[in-house]
Amino acid sequence: MPNREGEHVKLGAGLSAYKDELSLIICDLWGVMHDGIHLNTGAVHAIERARDAGLRTVFLSNAPRPRTHVRALLHKMGMPEALTDYIVTSGGLARDEVRERYQGAALYHLGPESDHNTVDGLPVDLVKTPDEADIILATDLDFFDVESHRGWLAGAASRGVPFLCANPDRVVHVGEKLYLCAGSIADLYADEMGGEVHWFGKPMASALEACLPEVGLAPASLKGEQVMMIGDSLQTDMAGAHAAGYSGMFIAGGIHRDELPALSAAAKGGAVPVDTFKQIFGAGKAVPHAVMESLVW
Repeated sequence: MPNREGEHVKLGAGLSAYKDELSLIICDLWGVMHDGIHLNTGAVHAIERARDAGLRTVFLSNAPRPRTHVRALLHKMGMPEALTDYIVTSGGLARDEVRERYQGAALYHLGPESDHNTVDGLPVDLVKTPDEADIILATDLDFFDVESHRGWLAGAASRGVPFLCANPDRVVHVGEKLYLCAGSIADLYADEMGGEVHWFGKPMASALEACLPEVGLAPASLKGEQVMMIGDSLQTDMAGAHAAGYSGMFIAGGIHRDELPALSAAAKGGAVPVDTFKQIFGAGKAVPHAVMESLVW
């Protein structure tokens, strides 16, 4: 449900206001349902109530891991198992791509050993440096900062080695700390080094569309406004909603929390003009259909 110039971004009082309009909720995890350490109990309650109201829900995460890992993490945090039946991850989508297109290739995994489950069991030959690789699959960073990757990846970029980015997020909050993600390295590889990047997860429309068959829905059976993407990133979640033609609910208390006071001050009559929204968050950012500070019912 794209916004047009001159329209307003609504301030949503709660998810219940949209229950009669929707058939499916696609919900981000990190920044909406949890902060990497603790669950957001209000958000868990909102998803439970949405299901009680007959809505289908699926979690879509830019986690560069298989869904089984993400599900186990959610259970450890205390999320009810009944809510974790449908999960799609960018890591899982990247694994699918490797199986389908790169069997037998020399693959370099860019990221820490703790992410190794993303490449475990794939039909490839794992190599130790990018210079040996036919493809690179990135789940995180190899070095502390972005610039340190330039020389490390220069040879691969010059040879046209495809860079599969299994986490398109540029940054993420873990509690109150902000960390770089693999998307920041993909930007370097593509924009500054001229490399070939394949993105998995949000904001690719294909990632959101993959959620429909996950819950037994055919894309042709729904109108775009019957699907809502809920997330805290304008660059991935809301841009993904636009790309897929779905409505977008922006959770402003996530990674954009520093802009929340300006957004609240600009709100009048339960809405913010689109032009004002762009001034606060940047002209190049996707504009959502509606905004909440945090996900509530």
